[in-house]
Amino acid sequence: MRHQGFAEPNNPSASGWRCRAGEPGPRSFIWGCCSGSPFRTSSRAFRRYRRFPVEAWSSRRCSATTGTDGPHPPRSGKKVYPTLRKTLIEKDLFSIPALLSPGSLLKHNLRLLNRRAHVLADRLETEWGVTGNLADLPAHPKWWINAASIHSGKNWRFSNGEMGDWKFGRHYSPGVSIAEAAAASAAVPYAIGALRLEIPQGGWYRTDPATRKPQQAIDPGVRVLRIWDGGAYDNLGLEALVKPGQPSTDYDFLICSDASGVLGPPSGGVIANLIRGNLATPRLFDLMGDQVRSLRSRILMREFDRGLIRGVIVRMGNSIRDIDLRAGVIRPEAEHSAYLSDELAKAAVAHPTALNKLSAQEFDLIARHGFECADATLAAHAGTEFDDRQRWPSSSK
Repeated sequence: MRHQGFAEPNNPSASGWRCRAGEPGPRSFIWGCCSGSPFRTSSRAFRRYRRFPVEAWSSRRCSATTGTDGPHPPRSGKKVYPTLRKTLIEKDLFSIPALLSPGSLLKHNLRLLNRRAHVLADRLETEWGVTGNLADLPAHPKWWINAASIHSGKNWRFSNGEMGDWKFGRHYSPGVSIAEAAAASAAVPYAIGALRLEIPQGGWYRTDPATRKPQQAIDPGVRVLRIWDGGAYDNLGLEALVKPGQPSTDYDFLICSDASGVLGPPSGGVIANLIRGNLATPRLFDLMGDQVRSLRSRILMREFDRGLIRGVIVRMGNSIRDIDLRAGVIRPEAEHSAYLSDELAKAAVAHPTALNKLSAQEFDLIARHGFECADATLAAHAGTEFDDRQRWPSSSK
């Protein structure tokens, strides 16, 4: 699962506008993309969105949101955030004890061995209340749930009026539940495994890779596709939003929120990590994923520097001191005591990729870090639109 963005309309006066500290810009249409571990993503995404004024996420301001770990709500009002917090600290979604409980064994039996992504989809509905179909998602803002197709090897995307990829083809009335799409997007290879998606045999079209417009009807040639974690293809969920070398015609400001964990030393095999409740992948997969994320981040930064896109990357694990140093911001040392310490910021990003419930302290740490990291990054790099720095509320539950 993963995170991101904001921007200024595509018009001659905005051409080449760079997202640099101190540069003013008009009110924006927003695109966001999300990546990271399921709980780092969810906890931090809600806090990050809570950093922005509520009106910024209205359908007139928020253009689209995209993520590689299931759905990420585009706003977090006073009722939504406490509900999310309560869910994530009370609901054990995919831990070994939860899966091996008598009720789970009776309901899922052999699917626990060979269809774990389907078990995850079922538990997203029953435990987290993720119900409804893709068609129920709003037209505005545009939601894309990113996954990877094992069949085509491309970025498979789900939305309210489309699913597919440019190589396999696209279908424009997908009968897929939100929970299934989210489970496919979060189907960590080997630990959860691919979701087997039974596809309709009609209604598929070859599309123009550049415009995504249908060109001709095609026969899919298969009845079942295997779809897994979008992070296996693009851990930042950027492909739907960023075309290198081309200015965006769809949004004004991009916030790329990267909650990917830091690549550390090997932590044991896949089985050992699963027993501990972590969704681990083979070391080689981690190495390749880290390189893909790094390369895509550099490509995005190049687009920012060239003035083709306005936006920021909010990188989890950066403390306030880290962000200030890179932006040339100087603040009194005593002021740093109002923020999380460097050590606690590192602890937040070090939370393992897992789907077991969080403690209240873990949730609050990750959420606060997301809030502070987004606030400092936007204030330092997004012009005058975010000059008003905010502090973490003393009581925020």
